[in-house]
Amino acid sequence: MEIAKDIYRAFEDIIGLENISDDEAILDGYAFQPFGGAVMGKRFFLRPAAVLLPGSVREVQAVVQLCNRVGIKYHAFGTGYGAQGAAGSENTVIIDLRRMNRILDIDPKNMTAVVEPYVNFAQLMGEAMKFGLSINVLGAGSNCSVVASYTSMHGNNVLSVSQGYSGRNLLGVEWVLPTGEITRLGAPGSSCGWFSGDGPGPSLRGIMRGALGAEGGLGVFTKCAAHLHPWYGPSALEIKGNSPYYEAVIPPNFEYHICEFPNWEQFALAMTKVGATGIAFGIQKTCGPGSGGPCVTGNNNEYYARRIKGELVVPHKTFCVVTAGATSEEHDWQVKTLDKILEETGGKIAPVGEDTLFKNRDFLTIIKACFIPRLAFRPTGTFGVDGFLGMESSDHMAMGLAMDEQHHDKWTGKGYIMDDGDINNWAVTYEGSHWSLFECGHLFSSIDMDSINGYAQVTAEGVEIARKTPFAFNWSFFPAEMVGPLCCNFQNWMRKIKKSFDPGAVSDSTNYINSL
Repeated sequence: MEIAKDIYRAFEDIIGLENISDDEAILDGYAFQPFGGAVMGKRFFLRPAAVLLPGSVREVQAVVQLCNRVGIKYHAFGTGYGAQGAAGSENTVIIDLRRMNRILDIDPKNMTAVVEPYVNFAQLMGEAMKFGLSINVLGAGSNCSVVASYTSMHGNNVLSVSQGYSGRNLLGVEWVLPTGEITRLGAPGSSCGWFSGDGPGPSLRGIMRGALGAEGGLGVFTKCAAHLHPWYGPSALEIKGNSPYYEAVIPPNFEYHICEFPNWEQFALAMTKVGATGIAFGIQKTCGPGSGGPCVTGNNNEYYARRIKGELVVPHKTFCVVTAGATSEEHDWQVKTLDKILEETGGKIAPVGEDTLFKNRDFLTIIKACFIPRLAFRPTGTFGVDGFLGMESSDHMAMGLAMDEQHHDKWTGKGYIMDDGDINNWAVTYEGSHWSLFECGHLFSSIDMDSINGYAQVTAEGVEIARKTPFAFNWSFFPAEMVGPLCCNFQNWMRKIKKSFDPGAVSDSTNYINSL
């Protein structure tokens, strides 16, 4: 839907002629989302009416206020990972925040960093390491926006065992409300710096973010402070090789291993013990593409050639653990503790993770994220979550992974899921393994509509099984109206929040809640 010329010119006056476009080629770039096929059965979503690139919080404010006056919806866009970045309805403009791309401050003493929306995790991690610090990199990849993850999206990560969920690392926030008012939450709201997200004064963390974030449905976040964590490695990793064959030299006092277990119950017990002892810097349940062949090979042909030789096979019931000691003595204790946990749970070190090349390449992907999406999804071009996912206890995780193993086997035989011998489910634990997440995703074709539509059937069945089990839902693939009745009718509170903060319903809430 085209914007009236006078309104288009009004946007130009705010952000400049060169920072707005309604060119169809540009708009199609924002409409294409390869990860949408698993849920929607399509790859192209709605074209936005226009794309706007504001360069400051004041320009964002003016754009939002104009949208309110003329009745045009807007959708904030960080680095655009996933279908949540697409416009959800007609007559919607995309507010792409790519011009707001600065690391504004790193405070080593208070272990905080203040960033704008287009700063990604790789940039911030690289700078934080210089101060002996690290950042809780989102599992979706180090190329994702820190602000988007911490304020508006999910927060699953291999480093969560030691660094927590993304939303719990969020400190101060600068927020353009759906009506255009600028507010600052936490300490910056009282001009006290950026060290706290919850005061002095009342906290709105649960309203503005909650567990999953509003995904563009509650205005625009233009700045946030992120909690940083200790880093016991060098100020810059020693990297060898050329793209795509990068590998890191594992620093002193660090360990990397893939640990294999006889069943899901022992796997979950070991994961819990590793977290409870505090020895893990990072831990994740391994999966074929995410922690295996595609991430350590340069192309699909190489991956296939090695797989048919029986190489790069990661056993199903395994997790990858990285330990990081502040001293050699702590490192020695961590190694002995891991050995003891394996002895108690019937586990062993899997040989595939001890190959030097595999180890060095996969260690780098874990420090950067959980995996590198362009490599992990390379065999088919995309992936989807099949309905088996949740956030609860380690026992709950073991139950879900076991159920998904059966679900996977059923559908691989029908040709909708890539059958490479791997079960591509995934899991992490948080904050000393007090709670966990499992997420069962599988590869399918991004260009074959039969595969795309078939995977929609895989997902539909998985969602129905998940509803009946039930799992502790964590993902916005499931509408609040569907999940809410299973969880104290939280959708009613979401709708009240939406109406209170966005009375004109101009902040696109397709991925949040229907405001009616």
